[in-house]
Amino acid sequence: MRMVSTDDVVFRRVSELIRVDSAFSAEVLRVANSPLLGCRQEVRGILNALAILGLERLKGLVMTVALRNFLSSTLEVPVLLRCWRHSLACALLAELVAEACWVDKDACYTAGLLHDMGRLSLLETYPGEYAGLLETVDEAQGDALSLMEYEREMFDADHCQIGRWLAEDWGLPTDLKEIIGCHHEPPAHGRLDQHTIIHVSCRLADMLGFQAAGPARLDSQDDLRREFPQCGWDRLKSDRELLLAVAGKINALECSLFAS
Repeated sequence: MRMVSTDDVVFRRVSELIRVDSAFSAEVLRVANSPLLGCRQEVRGILNALAILGLERLKGLVMTVALRNFLSSTLEVPVLLRCWRHSLACALLAELVAEACWVDKDACYTAGLLHDMGRLSLLETYPGEYAGLLETVDEAQGDALSLMEYEREMFDADHCQIGRWLAEDWGLPTDLKEIIGCHHEPPAHGRLDQHTIIHVSCRLADMLGFQAAGPARLDSQDDLRREFPQCGWDRLKSDRELLLAVAGKINALECSLFAS
């Protein structure tokens, strides 16, 4: 992430770094060649993937595979699998929302994927405790904000704070640190940036049934209009069409990621 976030990034250095781990690079190439991306030509190597997909898209794929590997020991637990799918749903929705608003969709995909980095770290470090916490919130019909209160009681910090600490420790770009630490805070009215897109996409994911814990939000797209600039809003699909599109992409992505 540090390498590809610099202005003078060299594609060959990125390629050489990824290729150090042959198994990892093979997984990235498998996803790059999946029907999900619909590339017109076969992606034969990491450097070739950079040329065909572009830096931001490849960065999103690399982070997706890396997070899947990081969470591999926890994804067999259904309540924890929901957290992974929430992050995927947010990433895919951010991509759709960004495209509708003429914003860099690949950068928004990566930000959406990483927005809950603190939560993913908690479920990997404390899988049993965090699964129990999610079940408690489910039974109490809680939402994201009540879950954060429970997190502070159990771990002395919520997933937003933990995610920001990790982002700072890893030297991630400033805009990503802000999104990870503040994605539940409403954006400034009328402002169209990555924070706005990730905040709206996170709420849309909850609304469509891809929530990490508790019941699905009862909002509709109309409820989000007040927090989102009019630009591009009418280009978004209906709730049902969004659900089908995102669910289909999650299934396709998981088939590629978990293929033997």
